[in-house]
This record gives sequence, structure tokens and C-alpha cells, in this order.
Amino acid sequence: MKISALCTKAVLGAACLALAASPALAQSTGLGTISFPNSGNEAAQADFLDGVRLLHSFEWEDSAEAFQRAQAADPDFALAYWGEALSHTGGHHYPPGQDMSEARAALLKLGKTRAERVAKAPTDREKRYLESTHILYGPGDLKERSEAYEQALAELSALYPDDLEAAAFHSLALMRTRVRGAESLRVDMRAGAIAQWVFRENPDHPGAAHYVIHAFDNPVQAPLALYAAEKYADIAPAAVHALHMPSHIFLQHGMWDQVRSLNDRSYQASVDRAERKGLSPTRYSYHALYWLLYAYLQEGRYEEGQKMLDEFEELTQRDEMTQGMKETWMRMDALNTVETRRWKPQPVDDLVAQLDSDEPQVGHRTAGAMLYARGASAAGTGDADTAMKAHEGLKKIHEMLASDENPRGAEQALVMAHAMEGLIARAKGDNEGAIEGFRKAVMVAESMEPPSGPPGESPIDAPIQPAHELLGEALLAAGENEEALSVFEVSLERTAKRPHSLSGAARAAIAVGDEDAARGYYEQLLATPERGPDLPGLADAEAMVGDATTMGQQ
Repeated sequence: MKISALCTKAVLGAACLALAASPALAQSTGLGTISFPNSGNEAAQADFLDGVRLLHSFEWEDSAEAFQRAQAADPDFALAYWGEALSHTGGHHYPPGQDMSEARAALLKLGKTRAERVAKAPTDREKRYLESTHILYGPGDLKERSEAYEQALAELSALYPDDLEAAAFHSLALMRTRVRGAESLRVDMRAGAIAQWVFRENPDHPGAAHYVIHAFDNPVQAPLALYAAEKYADIAPAAVHALHMPSHIFLQHGMWDQVRSLNDRSYQASVDRAERKGLSPTRYSYHALYWLLYAYLQEGRYEEGQKMLDEFEELTQRDEMTQGMKETWMRMDALNTVETRRWKPQPVDDLVAQLDSDEPQVGHRTAGAMLYARGASAAGTGDADTAMKAHEGLKKIHEMLASDENPRGAEQALVMAHAMEGLIARAKGDNEGAIEGFRKAVMVAESMEPPSGPPGESPIDAPIQPAHELLGEALLAAGENEEALSVFEVSLERTAKRPHSLSGAARAAIAVGDEDAARGYYEQLLATPERGPDLPGLADAEAMVGDATTMGQQ
């Protein structure tokens, strides 16, 4: 960055000179490095810069605390209040979560009126930063404010082209104007290009690496973010989210060892942070834990995954644990059942009955995952009656969610309902009916956003069992081998290197007489680093490829 281009106002004085001499002035280790010339006094600089870097890694609470310390050191430092206000808008795509009350309260500490607050920013550049928060937390609906905020940052970045912070925050603001998916494709490309430019200018910039990952977090564009993913955890290892976030791109590449390692570190970092700050286990990162379980499952390390689940279940019994944490465990348990295919018969009547209650025991999305796992267990053990009850419950959940004003999760429930139709038909020996149900599930799944994380974690993700794998297996059973191979190939394009899909594709390739293709799929399976003994298709892969029992450990 050309510091001199931003230090044009005499009022910046010593603060600007100090930053020019040392862009990383007093920045704590483990959060990356930024250069943000400003008018705050020297005592406020370390906390201010930490606050900005924590913003870039979505560490909202710690960021707010850092800005509050900067305010204490320099009560008239306008950007310290700007930063605290920003810590109350989270997320990476529309709609970003906001706490308008807290954000406005942060600004009110600087001054009672907008004019009074802006007057305390001594330069045009700092006034524009502050004005952008007045737009973000001003009048109008969220969509209008998000778009106006993005325009304000676009103008700021254009006026100060050497200001990497303006460019980085503009990149994030762009993504926040669109719902993630097909609607956001063009905006994500623009946002990603801006973030990549910042990353080239400053390879240690936490926001640049982070926003590149969010911009290209889908199966098609993920290769564009691989370098940023490889670097982000090293840039900001002190940030819980920075340790997790690269796994979004590693998951898109089927790099299960990286997904496991990073989420293990992220979860442990969240535990360490909670203990350091005297917080309860409700503050642990169960988001990272969900991803960690999924990685264990994809590596065929079922016993380690089960041990982790058991430990989490014990944690949920503590009095302070919230219902949300308990439901996270329930969804993880359902995912584990479906992925391992270790069927455990359980009743579904209680889950179906509570759907009509004014105070349901669990949320609809969690009930859906549990109903699906229990229905799949019933179908897998020949209990079609229980599976049919689960199907009725899934249909009801879909109807309830679809009738909401914001029907998040409705498509996920519909995929599971159709998939359960197929499972019931298969349990009754009706393979044509199974194929029909699974086809309907695939059609809905392909209309949803491309996968971004482990199945079933988010309401907009695919459900806990990918529909393409179910259809491919049913087609194989019916002798429709060429179509089965095609379906498994699509599954692998959507979710790279899933072992159930690799094994299915290999079996389909053998069935159509393409042993070279089968060998290629099995070699990918055997190349799974640190694979466990329960890896689907492992025995068949070793039988075909030969003496390759250590391939994944090389």
C-alpha cells in the first residue's frame, strides 16, 4: 500500500507517520497483517488494528471488545465506533445477520446525532467510513440498506484506490447484496476478483483470503480459492473461524484430511477461548464439530466419529447447554446413522406427533433429519410400516416449512420425503418404485444451491443423504448400469471424492465393462489420506487395484 497517498491531511500527523514507518504497528500475532492509516492516537492503534483484523475473520465479539478498548484509549476516535458498529452485522451473503439495536448504540456513544458523529472524523476518508455505517444501520429495509452500503464502499474504494481495507470491505459488502447461489454468481465473481487483488497486494491480509473463499465456495469455482484456503489458516491461526473456513474449499476438493485437521483445530481453539474468557461450553464451535464428524465419516474412521459423538452427547446433558446445541447433536447423530449405514431401529411416533404441537420438542429441521435417519433405519431392516410413518412426518414438515414466509429448509425436507418414498419401495422389493422416488429426490436436489458444506448442517444444504447416491445404487440394482454410472459421475461433480459415490461409480464402471474407469475410481478411494477400516468399497478397491493398502498413507 502507498501509505503516502492516504496521509494527505495534516491532522493525521504522528499517527500516520507511525503507520507509514511500521504498517504492522503493534498488531498481535496470529491474526494477519493490515495497514490502516487513521487519526486515532498511538495508544488506540494496537486495539483498533486488532479489531479490524478480527472483523475480517468474523470474530464479532472479540472484535467489538477490541474496538471498545480503542475507544477507552481515545474517546473521540471515530473509526473505533465505526468498527464496533460493524461487529453487529455478520454473515457473508444476503441476508446478513444484524443486531440493529447494538450497532446503533455503538454509534450513539460517539455522538447523539449523525452530524455530530461525522464531525468527529477529521478526514474525508474517515468520514466516508463512518457514513457507510449510517447507511447500513439507517432507514429502509435490509435489502435497500445492503445495496446502498455496498455503493458507499464502492465510492470510497474508488476515491482511495490504495486503501486495501476499503477494497476488502467492499468485496464483502458486494456478497451481502445477494442470496448465495445462482442469484449471486456475477456478484461473487466481482467480489472474489477484488479480494484476490487485495490478496496479491498483501499476502498476509486475513480478509482477502477469507472473502476469496466465500466468493468461490461452490463445486465449480472452488479451484479459484484453493490457494487462499491453503494460506488463510496460517495467516490467522488465532481466529477460530479462520481455522475452520479453509475447509469449505478443501471439502469441495474432497481433501478430507485437511477438513478433519482444520476443524479439529478450530473446535479446540473455541474451547480454549471459552476457558480463557470464562465462558460456558455453549460457546464452543459446534459448527466445526459437525464438519469434523463429516470428515471422519468420509475417511472411513467410524469409531473415532462415534467416540466424538458420544462425548458431545455427554456435554449436552449439562444444565447450561441450549436447545440449539442439543439439536446440533441430534442432526449429527442422524448424519452418522445414514453415512455409516449402521441401522438402529427407533420409534418415530413421538417425532411425528410433536409436529402438531404449539411447543414442539425439537425444531422442524432437526425433526426432519431425525425422521429421515429413523425411517432409513426402518427401511434398511425391513420395517416398511415405521418408514411410512417417517414419510408422513417428512411430508408434513415440508408443508409446514413451505407455508412460511421465509421457507428455508422446505426443499431439503422435500428431498428427504421423496427419498423416503424410494427407501420404502426398496424395502418392499419394488425397485421401479424406488427409482421413481429417488428420481424425484434428485430433481429437487438439483434445483437447490450447489453444496457448500456437509449435508444437512444448514437448512439450504442438501439433506443428510445425497439423493444421487440413492438413485445410482437403485439403478445398479435394476441393471441400468450406464445411467447409474452417469448419476454417480454427477454426484462426484457435486460432492467430490465422497467414498459412497466413488465406490458406486467403480461398481457401475465394472458393470458396463470399463475396468480402466473402475480402477481410476478405486485408486481415488485408496488415495484417501489416513483412511480408516470402514471406508466404503475398501475391500473391493484393494481386490481390484492390488497391493495398495498403504496408498492413502504415502
